Amino acid sequence: MTDVRLRRALPLALLVMALGLSGCTGVGVAGAPDSGSGSYAVWGLNEASSSLTGDDRSIVLNGDLDNDSKPFFTADGTWDASGFTLDETSGSRVRDLAGALPERTGDPDCVRLVLVDGRLLGDRAVAAITVADLPETGPVVATALD
Repeated sequence: MTDVRLRRALPLALLVMALGLSGCTGVGVAGAPDSGSGSYAVWGLNEASSSLTGDDRSIVLNGDLDNDSKPFFTADGTWDASGFTLDETSGSRVRDLAGALPERTGDPDCVRLVLVDGRLLGDRAVAAITVADLPETGPVVATALD
């Protein structure tokens, strides 16, 4: 009887371990504030495993392989009607990271960054930045996910 349970549990355990080793983490999606300032953890977006539409939206994050699969850094900025405008230092860090996302995450399809609020009940993604849409100069604005 124990052998049957072990054979059934082993594939699930291997999947969980593989996700952990690959740097992937799952989070929900939260509404973005209308105004104010904030600080958010910056992760890569795993496009293939995320569901950004529908009632049960979820985000799978790609961590920084150069930093034990943790977030790349914390971005600071302010909210307004256009989204979350990163401060100058955070915007520069996003621009520096933009060309290296596939290598840094291990995901060749990683083309967006996600801002995650860890202060809510459970981590929640609030905004995203598409690196192909980054302006060469000026402010970097993340689009709210709600």
